[in-house]
Amino acid sequence: MPEEATRRLLKLFGMAVTDLEDQTGTLQEHIRALGPRPHDAAAVLELVEPWLAQSREVTLRWMEMTRLIVESQTKTQAELLRLIGDGRAAGA
Repeated sequence: MPEEATRRLLKLFGMAVTDLEDQTGTLQEHIRALGPRPHDAAAVLELVEPWLAQSREVTLRWMEMTRLIVESQTKTQAELLRLIGDGRAAGA
């Protein structure tokens, strides 16, 4: 059932977004705690890596949703154009 696939993708997308929000909050707290002085690149990477991974997850889920929407729209558009074309041909 298409609606179930959509619900599943929306749920996964929503969870990825809220996880990213959590990661963003954690990262911002760490950044504030570090202050403005220069820091070891490895330590900064360790802080940023979870955020980057979650950001990537959001992008992948977003692309899944986009693909689903575009496929649905494209299929419906093609069907409508066929109907319009059939109607014009019958009226000619």
